[in-house]
Amino acid sequence: MTAFFNTGLTQQQFLQQYWQKKPLLIRQAFSDFQSPISPDDLAGLACEPEIESRLIEEKGALGPWQVRSGPLTEDDFARLPSTHWTMLVQDVDKHLPELQSLLDPFRFIPDWRRDDLMVSYAPQHGSVGPHTDGYDVFLLQAMGERRWQINDKAMTDAALIEGLDVQILQEFHPDQSWDLQPGDMLYLPPHIAHHGVALNDCMTFSFGFRAPTKVDMLDAVINAMLERDMGRAHYRDPKLIAAQHAHEISQSAVTEIKQLLHDAIDEADSVITSALGRLVTDTKASLVDLAEQRGSDLATVEDIALLFEQDNVLERNVYYRFAWTADDHAGQLFFAGEAYDLDNVEHLAMLTEKNVLTQIEWLQLNQDEQSVDLLCRLISEGGWFWQSVD
Repeated sequence: MTAFFNTGLTQQQFLQQYWQKKPLLIRQAFSDFQSPISPDDLAGLACEPEIESRLIEEKGALGPWQVRSGPLTEDDFARLPSTHWTMLVQDVDKHLPELQSLLDPFRFIPDWRRDDLMVSYAPQHGSVGPHTDGYDVFLLQAMGERRWQINDKAMTDAALIEGLDVQILQEFHPDQSWDLQPGDMLYLPPHIAHHGVALNDCMTFSFGFRAPTKVDMLDAVINAMLERDMGRAHYRDPKLIAAQHAHEISQSAVTEIKQLLHDAIDEADSVITSALGRLVTDTKASLVDLAEQRGSDLATVEDIALLFEQDNVLERNVYYRFAWTADDHAGQLFFAGEAYDLDNVEHLAMLTEKNVLTQIEWLQLNQDEQSVDLLCRLISEGGWFWQSVD
């Protein structure tokens, strides 16, 4: 079985013993790690208008824990003090595709659960304050040293300091503390309170894994049911008891309503998978403009064959999310919040999980008309785009 970094655990043992259960410190998870990007590279990304970034100052001129959203400017950096601030940039794995390889050790976690690689830079004493996150995260120390303090028990309703643009706990009493060097990594389950402080100029790579909320999932299922004209059964009360108070909603009525909702979910069983696939592949609002830049005219089979013969390849657009599912009867490919039928399971995986399609893959896909039609659609939507081979 595949090892989980250098922990002595397999990937499955990590999932069984730690995933969403308790923190884990992994010394030298990435041995002899050197950051592939510099603080200047990160600052350059933070100045781009289409890239999501933030600057958090613990001792800002306008008050404590001042937050400025990007794009940042040279003036923003010029006025900063030498300590007590943090710069954060989201989705760096997408803006710099050469960092995609850093995600490979985490591929045993379903890709639809992964959100992004966020990169932060902080000088000495830089921090975003003690806080909790509602998602799983792996915190890789990429440069310099950072001290992490954590509380061992999950906190789902902790009080926050009011009046701030960043969520910081009113009280934080750490149980453990570690100093992380480049290559060290800390895994934290959801809602574990943590506080990271830069001991010197440092960069941290945060691999975040999110999941839909109950409300998000219910909303997705309801929309899917409405599209299919399902769930029209009315509330029924054949065992109604004469009311003593005309305006009272009885507990028996509440019980019947709960059963009605359970029945609606059972009825929606055929659309739940599709609703989930569409939900988790919906494009982040901050990435829509970047994603849509790759769109083109609807491709034809002849166009695709010719471009492959001319030594071009298709590259998957990492700004879009892909997923797929299949059972004994049919399969679906999910892309950018939409669902497409495709019965060939091998082609489902090929069109969603490969980073590059060459003429070899094309010759396989071209044996199935349904797969070719879908590839043409994905190219026109920008999910796959052409690149010449150097």
